[in-house]
Amino acid sequence: MELYTMRYVLAVAEHENFSLAAQDCHVGQPALSQQVSRLEKELGVALFTRSSRGTVLTEAGREFVHMAQEIVQRADALQAKMSLYAGMRRGTLNIGIITSLQCIDFGGLLSAFCGSYPEVSVNIVQDGTYRLFEKLLERKIDAAFLNRPISGIPAGLEFIKLGEDAYSLAVPTLHPLAGREHVSLRELKDERFIFHQTGQVASELCLAACRAAGFEPRIVCRSANPTTGLYMVRGGLGVALLPSEEFGVRMLNGVAELKLQERIVKEVGIAWRKDTVSPLVDMVVQFAREWAR
Repeated sequence: MELYTMRYVLAVAEHENFSLAAQDCHVGQPALSQQVSRLEKELGVALFTRSSRGTVLTEAGREFVHMAQEIVQRADALQAKMSLYAGMRRGTLNIGIITSLQCIDFGGLLSAFCGSYPEVSVNIVQDGTYRLFEKLLERKIDAAFLNRPISGIPAGLEFIKLGEDAYSLAVPTLHPLAGREHVSLRELKDERFIFHQTGQVASELCLAACRAAGFEPRIVCRSANPTTGLYMVRGGLGVALLPSEEFGVRMLNGVAELKLQERIVKEVGIAWRKDTVSPLVDMVVQFAREWAR
């Protein structure tokens, strides 16, 4: 049982497709399929159920993937550790990110990290905070830059706060409130809201703030993308609660920013598994900590 064959199985399990897995592993599909079949024969069990509708893990396959993920991660960590002893600091980091990370200047952070460690390859996976938590726990990524949820950080993960941003209200410039500098949430109970997607930390923060102000927001539309939300505000669909960083980098003509009297604050940081043994993860966590300082 070879490590590269384990990686093939993990890729097929992730994509549920042999062709996509072969592309991800930079190998021909016939070769990948042959190696997986050879492994199944060696183990004496089928790892996948193959059909015209796709490829699905069997019960044995799910157990194999669960253990193989840890084995591959530890093998990668061992290689990274030995590279550190050799003075090379090389390897691959799979980093998860959310959409809005301007408050910690993630682009600058990543550029500086890659400049400091040119032998480290970084693979970026973008998703929502909760999905990134799942990917961390499933060992599909090594670390993630995300928001701290109201409910806290899942067991098994560590989190360091790197920055924060307060929310503001976006309104069309023709809105009666547009000339104001500040507004109370209590004044917005009759407004139509463009809200974040259900399941996003931003949605939970803003919904809790509205309820604390004594009303249930009238949500007419949801969008996971802040830029899309700003365009909807400009079009007159409603008002939106957005991190103030969005107004600095994507401010549109026809949209006004009002500061909120009640503070809604999102905390941004880096999360990783407590049982991580990879020196590369230690490096990126320490680098992010210093960058935030």
